[in-house]
Amino acid sequence: MIWVRLFILSACLGATGWYLEQEQRAARFQRVDDFFLDFLVANARDRLSQPESGQGNPVVLVSLRAEQKSEYASWPAPPLDWQTILKGLHPFEPSVIVIPDTLFWGSPAPEFVPAVSEALLPFTSVVLGVEAQLSQGSQTATPFMGRIEDHLPQFQRVDGPLDSAPSFSALVSAPDPKLRAQSELGIAAVTMEGGLPYALRAEGKLMPSVLAQALARYSNSPYAFHRLRLGPGAAAYLGQGLFVPLEIDGTVKSQDDKKVAIVNALDLMTGGLADGLSAADQAMLGKGKIIVIGSDHQVTGQAPSLARMHAAALTHLLSLPRLQRLSQIQQWITCGLAALSAFWIVFRVRRSRALHAGIALIFTALVVSFLVFQSNFLWCPPTLPAALIGVGAVVGLIFGRGQVQSTPEESSSASQ
Repeated sequence: MIWVRLFILSACLGATGWYLEQEQRAARFQRVDDFFLDFLVANARDRLSQPESGQGNPVVLVSLRAEQKSEYASWPAPPLDWQTILKGLHPFEPSVIVIPDTLFWGSPAPEFVPAVSEALLPFTSVVLGVEAQLSQGSQTATPFMGRIEDHLPQFQRVDGPLDSAPSFSALVSAPDPKLRAQSELGIAAVTMEGGLPYALRAEGKLMPSVLAQALARYSNSPYAFHRLRLGPGAAAYLGQGLFVPLEIDGTVKSQDDKKVAIVNALDLMTGGLADGLSAADQAMLGKGKIIVIGSDHQVTGQAPSLARMHAAALTHLLSLPRLQRLSQIQQWITCGLAALSAFWIVFRVRRSRALHAGIALIFTALVVSFLVFQSNFLWCPPTLPAALIGVGAVVGLIFGRGQVQSTPEESSSASQ
């Protein structure tokens, strides 16, 4: 009988493990794991929204200061100045270049626009802003897209009410067509409350903003795996454990810009690193950082510039704690422990208590997961381990140990 139970349990566990592994690869149980992660995050959201101290700053604002506009060939800065600034950034090999201001100088395009395009080529990832006009009230008409909708990506994994995301009525201006081939486009807008939308809605579709594009590129998160949640508990989940807490409408509140690292764009236009950039600026630019470039001003009482708002938001979001997921090997170890628990239920627990033992083990595992996440934001997808324990409980209920039979001597002693 023991060998029969061993064969049946091994066959059931093997079949279940193989089936669920295939289903997980096809993401058919993704919603279960997402729901569990949302539950964990909801109970630790306050701590996940507080910046960690002691982290380096991965974001730098290259500021084209309005107070120094006489130093540029014209204002706003023409293509020639942009080419020079971008060439000055080549040696630093930034991870992402972010330009929220729309790089469009009219039609016909002025001279040196192709030179700006060539200056963008060495960068790994470039995000260019598309100026948008947000809708007032509920959106009823089809937004004007200017035939660039094919250049704008869309969120593919969205939970919650789409109507809560801000909508736009029109795309006002887009980067020069010569700059679009080697760049990604993101919508640039500011809400009435002064926040930055993470996603904007157009006819049931959600399109990423400049902020979302920058974070997606920095964390190497394709939109097939980039999950957005709207409504209560709004947040974005990206690769490398990056967690972005959002307002209920999917926006990021205006952040303090005092922590933004700033380099004067004029210092990049002197023709050589040794000529204009100080040692501190060179160290600040570093390598592999997000470089935000745009017109800027430092006038008390005025709203911050679009570039400064994006630099402040990125600085804040990238200083938040990261979610940690068990590695693939650690997940297999966890599944192995779940399988051992199933064997324990079948061979050591009485048949009448097998189901209760399985439920108790699953509940205990979830409580331990909750406590571990509260401690260091480490989590494990629960679907496969819980299923293996559940299989052990079902097999134990049918083929488990029966009631222990008493010996004749024990029966005679009990009757006396």
